Amino acid sequence: MNRADKQTVITEIQDVIQGNAAFYLVDFKGLRVKEISALRSRVRESSGSLRVVKNTLLRKASEGTPLSGAAGWMEGPTALAWAGQDPIPLAKALVTFAKENPNLKLKGGVIDGRALDPQSVEALSKLPGIREIRAQLIGLLQASAVKLATVLQAPARNVAVCLSEKGKQIEG
Repeated sequence: MNRADKQTVITEIQDVIQGNAAFYLVDFKGLRVKEISALRSRVRESSGSLRVVKNTLLRKASEGTPLSGAAGWMEGPTALAWAGQDPIPLAKALVTFAKENPNLKLKGGVIDGRALDPQSVEALSKLPGIREIRAQLIGLLQASAVKLATVLQAPARNVAVCLSEKGKQIEG
């Protein structure tokens, strides 16, 4: 790879770093091409991206960025996975794939400038994603609104029942 190609790759990685907030580094040593393709598919399904990178170029691109905290993990075969919005689905995809394919090793991650070791990434993968949290919040708000409406309607319903009973007594 000549100098111009290296600079192009560094610029591309810097653009990725600037445009995203969550990064995971994985060691893919021992994975076959078919397994790496399956990993890429899983990452795409979780709204993430994956790129195999040379450690020297990744280190150079990450200098002065939040990803520089992961420089210690930039050794051996390295693939960089990143997510733009929600880091949890990508963490779940990587952890699940690593459990199914022991050759894939999580090196660590960086989310909003904070370095995470492999155990922290695994703990993160057990949390609900933004979509699940929003759905739970909407469910809670709807349940509260239904309860409030029921409570507010109760006095009017009680008055109607009392008037209906009084009317039955007068007729009977």
